Amino acid sequence: MEKKSSFGKKLLLKILGTVFVVVSLSSIVIVNYSYKAAQEDAETFRKTFASKNAIEIKGELDNAISVAQVFAARIQAAAVNNAQINPEEMISLEKSILNENDTINSIWYSPKYGEKLTAKVENPQEGSAYNKLGIFHPFVAKSKNGISVAPGTPYDEKIGWIKGAKEAGKTFITKPYFWKINGVDQLVVTVSVPMYKDGEFIGSAGIDFLLKGLANLASRIKLYKNGYGIIVDNNGIIVGHPKKEFQNKKMLDIVKNDKDYANMLEKSKKGESYFFFKDSLITGQSSIYYSQPFSLKDTGTNWTFVISAPKEEYLANANFIRNVSIISSIISLIVIAIIILLSVKQLNIYLKKISSGLESFFEFLNTKKSATEEIDINTTCEFGRMAHSINENVKNIKTATQQDMALIEDVKGIANTITEGKFDSRVTKVTSTDSLNELKEILNHMLEQLEHQVGKDINNIIHTLESYSNRDFTMKLGADSGKIGKEIIHMNEMITKMLQDSQEDGVSLKESADNLSNSVRTISSNATKQAASLEETAASIEEITSNIEQTNIKAQEMHSISNETKDSATTGKQLATDTATSMDDINNTVLNISEAITMIDQIAFQTNILSLNAAVEAATAGEAGKGFAVVAQEVRNLASRSAEVAKDIKSLVETATEKANNGKNISSNMIEGFTTLENRIIETSKLINDVAAAANEQNLGIQQIADAVNMLDKVTQENAAIAEETNDIAKKTKEISDNVVIGVSKNNFDGKNLG
Repeated sequence: MEKKSSFGKKLLLKILGTVFVVVSLSSIVIVNYSYKAAQEDAETFRKTFASKNAIEIKGELDNAISVAQVFAARIQAAAVNNAQINPEEMISLEKSILNENDTINSIWYSPKYGEKLTAKVENPQEGSAYNKLGIFHPFVAKSKNGISVAPGTPYDEKIGWIKGAKEAGKTFITKPYFWKINGVDQLVVTVSVPMYKDGEFIGSAGIDFLLKGLANLASRIKLYKNGYGIIVDNNGIIVGHPKKEFQNKKMLDIVKNDKDYANMLEKSKKGESYFFFKDSLITGQSSIYYSQPFSLKDTGTNWTFVISAPKEEYLANANFIRNVSIISSIISLIVIAIIILLSVKQLNIYLKKISSGLESFFEFLNTKKSATEEIDINTTCEFGRMAHSINENVKNIKTATQQDMALIEDVKGIANTITEGKFDSRVTKVTSTDSLNELKEILNHMLEQLEHQVGKDINNIIHTLESYSNRDFTMKLGADSGKIGKEIIHMNEMITKMLQDSQEDGVSLKESADNLSNSVRTISSNATKQAASLEETAASIEEITSNIEQTNIKAQEMHSISNETKDSATTGKQLATDTATSMDDINNTVLNISEAITMIDQIAFQTNILSLNAAVEAATAGEAGKGFAVVAQEVRNLASRSAEVAKDIKSLVETATEKANNGKNISSNMIEGFTTLENRIIETSKLINDVAAAANEQNLGIQQIADAVNMLDKVTQENAAIAEETNDIAKKTKEISDNVVIGVSKNNFDGKNLG
């Protein structure tokens, strides 16, 4: 037998399932919220850290740019005011600038017109600030022996720091480059500031900035445990990196044009920050890269500070909070599960005791046991009160059940007497169950009603009805057979009377059926003869009708032909009329042509006169008018030809006019002929219509006669059919009367006529 899970186990599973779902959902919400909050804190720290270091790097560079701008402004002011620069003071100024700024290695200026700023010196000493041309052009730089002074590079606008400043029109920073300082390659950038006088570029001044300090700063930067910083200039060149071999190299060359790095540099040019996840080039761990661009003072360019931190370290706090939250949730779930398990275990013990007590009670109800067991729970909790209540109810139900069983036994005895057909017994037992008491009253009332309806013993009625079913209606019931017995006695009287009447009616019906059958046979014979005569008359009428219909059809065909002939005549008349109209139009057109030809003839005549006049004038003009005389002769020839052609056309027009008049006369004769033909056709059509009408009237009369004959034939045939049906009915009636007489004779009743 399959073991069923207990209520306690089911309840435990449901409660644990619900708690698990609730705690899990709560934990997921808390973990996600905590993780997200920790992640946001990490992002804020990342941005703050990057911004702080970017500002520090920007401060170093902006300070160098300011120094270069102030230095260039002083030189530009001297040039604008046409003032002379004192060489000793200028060198002293440059040295003081170098002493005050550790990141500046050298300072210089390249004037386009140096001789205008400082007096030219003949035969300058070697090692002085004057170049070979005697122009004061100092280049002051730090060295291992202090500060050295030397002539600078001669002014040439092809040099990068001069060309760049001129083209930019503002402070310009060169790309990083290596420069030997005290025998060691140092990474530097040159800050060049353009100088102007009256809008003309007159050179540039600037400083050489050591990037070593920025590189050291980038190396010192530590984000978390393994994070680091990178400094990238506006050209994408790395100027500060923990790995020195990456310095002064293009970042995209190192990362092989990785898309994320390329996007970062593009965003930096626009002054926008950017972040992405990539494996670190130093640690090889999955790391977050975040760029914080910063603008360099008055240059219009952006450098970028990039931080890189392992993702694991970056999200360490978030992961810690997530793990702690998950562990706390699991522990909470275990503690709650233990508490619920213990509670449900005790609950299961109580439920087993209650279940055992109820099973014992149910076995008693099902008569499997003669006694019940009490539920043994002696506590003041809900289960103790429930057990006490169940025990009290079981006792009450047990007493009531015993009373019910006694009443049921009494009912069984009464039921046995009922099955024997006797209804004079009654149920006498009493119980505390209202429904059973009500059932007892209903049963006793039913017995009283049965006794009233069928008497004390129904067997008398049964025997009498069995006699009736055997067609013997002579058996009678006594007065103590109840209401139904009295009705059966009355029914017997009615059946006896009915059988007596049926016997008399059957004999009478048999005689009438014989007479009806003879009469119907005579009617059927006469109807058959009359139907044959009507069929011959109908055939003759159909032949006459066919002849009249043929006449009517021919008349209709003649009428149709007449109408078609009339339409043709009308069409011909209309065409003749249209022809006459067209002839009139041709006549009018010919007259217009004749008038036009007359005008052409007149024009040709006038043209001829004019050509003669022209010929006379040409002859008067002599040699100069020969050409004009030739043209006049040609015009005269054309005028003559035009007159001849006009004459020919006029002759043709007269002929056409004569033909058109003849055509018009012919059309008039055709119209008269078509009119006469149309009148004759109308008279013929009227005669045909009269013939068709007369034929229709004859056809209608014959049709009415034919319909009357057909109707009479139909009625005759129906009469014959009715006669046949009546004959069949008479036969069936005779059979029924025979059956009635035979059926009545089978019954045994008072007053039966055995003859």
